[in-house]
Amino acid sequence: MTKQIFKASFLLLSGLITSSALIAQTKPVEKPVPAAVKDTSKTAVSEEVEVVRSYKPVLADAVKIRKSPNLNDTRPFNPKMTYDLMDKRLELNSGIRELEAQKLIKQKQDELKNNFAKLGLGNLGTNLAQLNIATGQDEALQAGFNFNHLAMSGKLNQQKISKQTIKGYARSIGDATILEGKLSYDRTGTYFYGIDPNGSFTNPNPERQKFNYFEAKGLVMNRNDATETNNFDYAAKINASLFNNAFDAKETAFIISGGLGKDLDKFHLGANASIDITTSQDSAYSFNNNLFRLNPYIQFKTDRFRFTGGINYVNEFGANQRINIFPAASLDFMLIKNYLTIFGNLGGDVDKTLLKDLTDFNPYLNTNVNLRNTVKKIDVAGGIRGTLAPNVGYKAMVSYQTVSDLSYFVNNIDKKQKFDVAYFSGNTNIIGFDGELNINFSDDFNLDSKVQIKQYNNNTEQFAWLRPGFVLTSTASFKIIDKVKLSGDLLFQGETKAKILNPDLSVPPMPLPPIITVKTIKAFADISVGAEYQYDKQISAFFRVNNILGNEYEKLPYYPNYGINILAGLRYGF
Repeated sequence: MTKQIFKASFLLLSGLITSSALIAQTKPVEKPVPAAVKDTSKTAVSEEVEVVRSYKPVLADAVKIRKSPNLNDTRPFNPKMTYDLMDKRLELNSGIRELEAQKLIKQKQDELKNNFAKLGLGNLGTNLAQLNIATGQDEALQAGFNFNHLAMSGKLNQQKISKQTIKGYARSIGDATILEGKLSYDRTGTYFYGIDPNGSFTNPNPERQKFNYFEAKGLVMNRNDATETNNFDYAAKINASLFNNAFDAKETAFIISGGLGKDLDKFHLGANASIDITTSQDSAYSFNNNLFRLNPYIQFKTDRFRFTGGINYVNEFGANQRINIFPAASLDFMLIKNYLTIFGNLGGDVDKTLLKDLTDFNPYLNTNVNLRNTVKKIDVAGGIRGTLAPNVGYKAMVSYQTVSDLSYFVNNIDKKQKFDVAYFSGNTNIIGFDGELNINFSDDFNLDSKVQIKQYNNNTEQFAWLRPGFVLTSTASFKIIDKVKLSGDLLFQGETKAKILNPDLSVPPMPLPPIITVKTIKAFADISVGAEYQYDKQISAFFRVNNILGNEYEKLPYYPNYGINILAGLRYGF
């Protein structure tokens, strides 16, 4: 009953709402107003506006679907599609991709300064001058001129030395031939300033000594392709020289040498020969010392192995008449490529004794020194060399020699400030060790060190006179900043013994054997340091201190060194 009452109420309410909506949409009929009722005295207008909006019924979405889908329709649907294929390589990321080199920007080549002038002054009256003039970067033609001058003086009476060098050279590099020529002149001036601090002799007026040396060289050789296996090599050289001093000593030398070689796959056949004509003369003698050398050989070589075998024939003619035949063999085996090589050699030779070579080591020679060639009867050496790193190289070698007529210096009995040349009697056996270390990192750091150890055994002499058993040399340079470069040098020499001849004053003057005493030459270290400041590409300044420890050491008896030497100057490139 209640449900029927609620349903009847709902229908009644719906009908009222519908009737109201229909009445709202019907415009009422306007009734005419009588004229008497209208108020014509009023000017305001009254108008009724009714806004009617259209009815838009909204149906539920479910009502819109009038048709149910046919679930039994199994026809396939194949849409039409078009494809645009691209021709592209498949990139696999599983492997290592090869890097593509990027082209570098072509840089302008630095303009090198081939010429320079250098001037310097020092505390010991030292004056330095250098001049270098050379051609540009022409690979086919090279020529130049060099001039060097150095003079200094010490604290002792006439302790002076001066050196001048003038050189000119030229080289022509052709497609098949290389030509080379050199001319040079060397001058050295000094005094016999030697003195004994113990007063064993006096030297109030030291004599002056002067050396002049002229040299001319000419060379011709062919060029070959290194990749060819059947190359033919040849070379010829001419050397002429003239040497003299302030007294009567004079020496002329003329040398012609050459060689031929032929590659035959892994073999190389060749021969070297030379003729050496030398005349040495002084106030008391004229000594002809001539040599003819011939060295035929055969060589077998591979990428890591090389063996050379032959003979060295040496014929001495002139004042000496002697024929020597020595073996000439060498071996190189690269055990670890670029890192370790084993080498060795077996041979012998004749070393000519020249006035020029003697005065290079000892400029205080007496007149009419004895000249005799030194013969290396046995010369055996072997060792290792290679690199520890790309910029670090090394070498170590042991050697054994049997030498006859080995020379040494001994003071003159009448003038102790001058030296004569004497020779060890019989054979001298020499056992040696040589070591080298080279480190090169462009201009940032460089180091070159060498050590030499020798032991001399002779049955007739007590010591190896004035021949050091240990010598260490080292040179280093490095940059601390872009424009400042430091350098240093070290020379360390072990103790040596000098043979001193003294007259026997206990008896009247007569030809008696001299009294021999032994003088110890102490070991010494000579350290030099320097610095260079590069102001610009042309101008630089240098400062150097030689023998910074100030040791007035002796290499030869009665001749102390100059002591500390400070040098400074400028360098100009053009």
